[in-house]
Amino acid sequence: MTKRIAIILLVGLNLFLLAVLMLGSYTPPQALAQALARSGEYILVCARAEQSNDAIYLLDLRTRQLHAFRSTFPRAAGDPIRVTHLHTRDLVRDFGG
Repeated sequence: MTKRIAIILLVGLNLFLLAVLMLGSYTPPQALAQALARSGEYILVCARAEQSNDAIYLLDLRTRQLHAFRSTFPRAAGDPIRVTHLHTRDLVRDFGG
């Protein structure tokens, strides 16, 4: 093995070790969820209720209540989508906290 090949291999090994060191010490930026301590804020989630009908869940962070809404179904083509309130759950009472 010539001196030139040995130097190329050592430089390549050093670059590989440097890459491993950099990737091992990298931490992605922290993802923060919405703070629960702030009053007057809401979380809105949509979910499929049936094949062609969706439900909307609204979590009130201030009162700790979960509201469920659903669009009226079936409806005629061209009719506006109407949303009705189905139920409210008190999460403090339900989960004791």
